[in-house]
Amino acid sequence: MTEVTKQQRNEPPWPKPLPYTANILHRLARGWKTWLGLLNEWDFRIPIGEINILGLPVFLINDPPLVRRILVDEVENFPKHPYTLWILEPLIGRAIFSVNGEEWQWQRRLIDQAFQVAKLNRVFPSMAGATEDFIKRLHEHKSQQPIDIDAEMTLVTADVIMRTILSRPLSEGESKKIFLAFSRYQRKAGRALVLRFLNLPKSLIQINLKNDAKIIRDWIHIAIKERLKKHAEGDETSSTSMDLLDCLIMANDPETKRKFSEKQLVDQICFLFLAGHETSASSLGVATWLLALYQDIQQKLREEVLLVSAGKPVQEQLEQVEIRKLNYCSAIFNETLRLYPPVSFFIRERIKTDTNFFVSGEKSKCPLGALLTLSPWVIQRHENHWEDPQVFKPERFLKTKESRWVKEAFLPFGIGPRKCPGAAFAQQEAVLVLAELVRNFKVSPAKGHIPNLTGRLTLRSSNGIKLLLQKV
Repeated sequence: MTEVTKQQRNEPPWPKPLPYTANILHRLARGWKTWLGLLNEWDFRIPIGEINILGLPVFLINDPPLVRRILVDEVENFPKHPYTLWILEPLIGRAIFSVNGEEWQWQRRLIDQAFQVAKLNRVFPSMAGATEDFIKRLHEHKSQQPIDIDAEMTLVTADVIMRTILSRPLSEGESKKIFLAFSRYQRKAGRALVLRFLNLPKSLIQINLKNDAKIIRDWIHIAIKERLKKHAEGDETSSTSMDLLDCLIMANDPETKRKFSEKQLVDQICFLFLAGHETSASSLGVATWLLALYQDIQQKLREEVLLVSAGKPVQEQLEQVEIRKLNYCSAIFNETLRLYPPVSFFIRERIKTDTNFFVSGEKSKCPLGALLTLSPWVIQRHENHWEDPQVFKPERFLKTKESRWVKEAFLPFGIGPRKCPGAAFAQQEAVLVLAELVRNFKVSPAKGHIPNLTGRLTLRSSNGIKLLLQKV
């Protein structure tokens, strides 16, 4: 099938799975630059895949009932794999994302308490302010020159999370330094997992991660020390002006009476800042690229935005009540998350001795210590779960016959008790940014450019996402 025909069928380009190989070293070599290289074409057709990597049993779980069992029903029997902590520890310490058991439970209670105070309606002005500056930057760009929308989305989402956490915008000097450090960390972390599969010592490989992690942690630690000093001096913060950092400082676990220490605050803010902007930047960059590829979908979105805004001048930003009415925009974002999930792999460890997997009457032994991989990238493109799984079809996230799979085989934010607490935040931010973008511009592909999507800690394009902007 030609690329033109694929485009007509709304099948956007994607890194195709490679042919099956039984050679483990060959497979690891494919995963050196991108974790997507560890997959093969059969993974998108089977319910469970099994492989042994130098003595480590590895399962790829594609069956939705088994996914639910691992992430929801028996979550304590399948904790985060130690590799998750090991790869991220230099950067986020022992933050909520990578720990298990009681340590995770008390952290989640404090995080939930903070998020309950920092509700969506309270953070919307921060989102709106960052989005307004984003649109102004785009207007300053020369329309005949391609723009790297991936870089722009990285900046606006980092600005949003900076204003939400610290009540101030992100400066240009800060952004360059931090983005470069995190980009290096991503690249090194992707390779570190492969080296760990080869049984290289944890301590040796982590040394290579710590330098870039220190740049980010030191930057965040300075802001936290300044805020803690204000709290210690009795600088009262009103309940209406508290940002997320204030909420985390003041959060108190009702069960243990514990609060976050200074180091634990650094861990949590590092995680929230990087997760809050990195995953959103990934999905928003790809969503804009898809709108450029499919002009009919872009025009339909523009018509929805104009209808909801009811003739409001483009200089006046959309309000939160208007954002909530943009159902087609939400569907576009969700379909982007389905085809290009920012976090493409979750890994879990089997710690219960009597665990077996059953699929279609067949039993698969799951040894103690096995690494279980649950891949949104695979499950959300799996031919058993979706009609035309490679097709970009936002309508499937409106009320359709595919609603079952939307519920059971759609997990960009995870599911169960460890589902991302910032999912609603990300949805609101994405709809606002995309809506304001199409109100102001028509986006088109840059001639000859196709993003080179690479799976590391998150899914990003190694050559950016180049698009053309035309004011409307």
